[in-house]
Amino acid sequence: MNTEFKAGALVAFGGYAQAIVYGMLAFAPLGQAGLAYGIYAGLASALLGGLLGALIGKAPVQFGGPRSSTALIVAGSLLGFLQITDKHTELMLLLALEIVLAGLLIALAQQQGVGKLMQFLPAPVLIGMNTTLGLFSAYKLLPAMLGFAVYTTALQAANTPALFSPMALSVSAITVVVLLYFRAIRPNPLGLVYGLACGFTLHALLLWAWSGALPIQTVAAMPSHPLLQTAQTQPTPAILDGLQQVLALLLSTPGLLLQVLVGAAVLALLVVLESMQSLLQVDQTLGTRHNTRRELNTLALANVLCGLALALPSSNYFSRSNAALGVGAKSRQSEAWYVGLLGLLLLLTWPILSQLPLHILATAVAVSSLFLIQGSTLGLLKRFAMPGTRRQMAPTERFTVWVVLSMVFVTGISNLLIGTLAGVLFVAAYFLQQQSGSGLRSIEFKPAARSRSMRPRAHRQQLDSAFEHLAWVRFEGNLFFGNAPAIAIRLQDELAPAQSALLDFTHLRYIDDTACDCLERLFKQGLPRAHTVAVLPTHEQATGGVPLLGGCLARLGIATQGHIDDAFWHIENQLLDQTAYDNLACSPESALKNSHLCDHMSPVQTQAFCAHWQTTALPAGQALFTEGAEPCGLYVLLQGQLSAWHHTGHSNERLMRFCPGSMVGEMALIDRKARSATVRADTACTLLFLPTAQFDQLLMQQPELSQILQNNLARELALRIRLANQSLSLTQ
Repeated sequence: MNTEFKAGALVAFGGYAQAIVYGMLAFAPLGQAGLAYGIYAGLASALLGGLLGALIGKAPVQFGGPRSSTALIVAGSLLGFLQITDKHTELMLLLALEIVLAGLLIALAQQQGVGKLMQFLPAPVLIGMNTTLGLFSAYKLLPAMLGFAVYTTALQAANTPALFSPMALSVSAITVVVLLYFRAIRPNPLGLVYGLACGFTLHALLLWAWSGALPIQTVAAMPSHPLLQTAQTQPTPAILDGLQQVLALLLSTPGLLLQVLVGAAVLALLVVLESMQSLLQVDQTLGTRHNTRRELNTLALANVLCGLALALPSSNYFSRSNAALGVGAKSRQSEAWYVGLLGLLLLLTWPILSQLPLHILATAVAVSSLFLIQGSTLGLLKRFAMPGTRRQMAPTERFTVWVVLSMVFVTGISNLLIGTLAGVLFVAAYFLQQQSGSGLRSIEFKPAARSRSMRPRAHRQQLDSAFEHLAWVRFEGNLFFGNAPAIAIRLQDELAPAQSALLDFTHLRYIDDTACDCLERLFKQGLPRAHTVAVLPTHEQATGGVPLLGGCLARLGIATQGHIDDAFWHIENQLLDQTAYDNLACSPESALKNSHLCDHMSPVQTQAFCAHWQTTALPAGQALFTEGAEPCGLYVLLQGQLSAWHHTGHSNERLMRFCPGSMVGEMALIDRKARSATVRADTACTLLFLPTAQFDQLLMQQPELSQILQNNLARELALRIRLANQSLSLTQ
């Protein structure tokens, strides 16, 4: 079966159920009369958003329709408008004005480039919103799940047992079991559809078998445009009168215009955030890049039309795009299939929409809302409640808990609109506090930097070639949900030609779980992990989130180091396929040739020169010589690894590593001053040794050989100065 058709069908079935459920949720403040409005508003939003997306949009697998968050904002707005007027015409016109203004604000955001600044998902706000939605929706609909009338409060249900229906309870219980099975035990994108289908089938069987009227509430009205329905029951001028009255209300009622503007701003904010996150997910998965302005213009037009049609706000959002991507969708064909199948479903089910049993829909809303509260969120709340574990939480985790608690509290005493504003203000303050660093300092290909190590000539040439495809990525400042997705997009673009990478986190001050998720997804989508190494900051108290970063890198199988020089040493060894230099050995003659001491010597001179060297062994951990000691001669490493150390203050700093073929101690041999560093064996070593007396004797007895040796030593010192200059960039 065509993958685009499968994706469109998957989202159409799920979107159809969600459109009905979220529409009813949005218009719940109007009671029984709002149910038909809600079904119309949800389905119209899905059709309008999907149709415009298919015709105008360019990004693949984004789908229009209402969201639980925007539905709750609409419900909060209706609650606020009900405090001013109870006339349905005026309520609907105010709501239409708010949604149209939201569309215009989306267009304004695109014009000002806000879309590019908002290509991130503020996880704490959405976690708080989902938690608030789950808690309050479940509480409001709990009586319906227990077999009472849908719009009965818990107190009324307790005081009026006659409202209880055993059949409603049994059908709701079975529906809950099916929904839980397909959400928790065997997760399925169509779990909501299966649960509703099961509930509706049971209801139809009871309706067929029951001799009398079922004591169950239904929608009891066909979905239609609220203003058209008003026009059918009242003279047409009533709508014009409603427009005049709404204008008078806006001019005469203090705060009403501000309430409409705030509601429109929050709706626009949520639509832009959700849609930009969806676009980011599509681009990261498919490796595409789409113009955010075109997509925002499409959204703006869709929401203006939704407002005029009195439909719920429409957004292109993450969950449906992700579901479609999961079955292989890659083009706009899936959107076209979505719109066509959604319209077909509407035609087939239109005759029975007025008979939908409310308790089944309420049960589906309640269970779906509860699953908006993620298990990780409950875990955070539990850890936050215990003083012992609270101190161990990362800063971003504590911040998320504070956002959740503030939104739940503010929503409880007011509505979700005000609660969302509180969450946005929390995140805005947090964003400004953390945005003191860009998160990404630079991406450098073919870096001049090398580890402080002396390697054979052939190895240096091999590294020069390998570093052509090495990317040195340096992070700095703060890497968090505010900038991580945009940085991940840039890394995905620029690191495509890289065959190896060094991730430098030494200048990072803070990283959160969203940034870690972006890095993990980035490498799972194809960036090289075999030849990648990361260097972590060692000052953990000054850097927040280092344990999160360490766990992310461990899951990816990326090696970590505690110093940038160690990281370069590690990746150089990987590129050379030399992981154990202590096992690398060479003959005395080849070692002397690798050390450059024999450069420009004739075969006879080389043989005579090699005869003056002695072989000595050095156990691991033992010093070859110490800083300040008198010079005794020149060494060349045959086997093993040495390191030169310099004592600075209260610590020792590694100055250089020596691989087989490296000369050691040549500086003191030239200027005859005390040793400038301590050289210690990292592994068991075998060395060649030329005593100072033998060296002086060679200089006196063989003038021609003496000149060659002095030139070779000068070239060696020049090479070491160049290597030292290269290593300076490691500390900058």
